[in-house]
Amino acid sequence: MTAAVLRWTGVGKAVSFYRYLAFNLPVLTTLSALGLLLGFAAVQLWTLFTHREVPGYFTAYLALLAAGSVLAAAGVAQGWAARAGGPRHRGRFAWALGSLVTSASVAMYLVGRTAGLPGLGELRGRWDYIPGTLTMALAGLFVGLHFSVLTGLNVAAPDRRHWRD
Repeated sequence: MTAAVLRWTGVGKAVSFYRYLAFNLPVLTTLSALGLLLGFAAVQLWTLFTHREVPGYFTAYLALLAAGSVLAAAGVAQGWAARAGGPRHRGRFAWALGSLVTSASVAMYLVGRTAGLPGLGELRGRWDYIPGTLTMALAGLFVGLHFSVLTGLNVAAPDRRHWRD
């Protein structure tokens, strides 16, 4: 659906440099996505296991983020493994799930630092929390990578263009 919106509005052509520039590194693109998603999950799990005095809803939120990120990474890997003619849609759904999970994390981080969260008032205005900053960086990089795949600037599915590493 996102690819259709990019095609309909013409934004996809503009950000992909009208297909004059593209990176033929599908393995590197996929491995980068896996590294970003698993790094994101590791930060969430570290926060989950080192901060035991947080409210229950925040514990569940961290667990859902970690599980969603690992599930997305598994789907990206499975989509890559299915490149020999198997079902491709799983890989696309996994990229979308990864973007959804990481974007939700950034949104919650921004809300928690600006408006505050119930039971976590001490985090309001604390922009210097290193795991949160690392989470935002990993999330931003993954969403940017996914956007570049959607627009065709990077290739994660070599069968679509018959490109190989």
